[in-house]
Amino acid sequence: MLATTIRTLVLALIWAALQGAFDVPNLLFGLLLGAGVTVFSKPIFDANDDRGAFRGANPVRRLVRFGVLVLVFLRELFVSSVRVARITVAPSFDIRSAVIEYPLDVRTKREITALANLITLTPGTMTLDVSADQKHLYIHSMSVESDDGAEVIADIKSSLEKHVQRAFGPAKATLDQ
Repeated sequence: MLATTIRTLVLALIWAALQGAFDVPNLLFGLLLGAGVTVFSKPIFDANDDRGAFRGANPVRRLVRFGVLVLVFLRELFVSSVRVARITVAPSFDIRSAVIEYPLDVRTKREITALANLITLTPGTMTLDVSADQKHLYIHSMSVESDDGAEVIADIKSSLEKHVQRAFGPAKATLDQ
């Protein structure tokens, strides 16, 4: 309860600072907005959440891992943008696209959703579907070297999926996973 109250107050103060006015109506609206955000984000922060994605995780460690995920995604975004630009302006049209069955190491719906969205936001790739057993993603890749897309799978596993597991996975997720 104390953590929820502190989060709500911090969000209200952030709201007032962004608005540039620390008057009573603005702070009250900030408190309402902060309470709403806190209620809807409770499964992310609640240590007693029975869905347990973050159960027992240190909030600071989780925040650092999320920050690292954002940086890794920005790097992938830049690298993929350059790759797509090279393919687009190349004089030859040697594009070999494919739909790849990507085996998932992540297991929770939160992790699968985050990974699928990050893949779709990366230029040159798009998540098409999740298998019924939630063990595979079907990804369209604009450029593959092999028929099975092994290089795309290895690239995603070593960057995005690894960091999604660290940021959104159980508290026991370590940096050497």
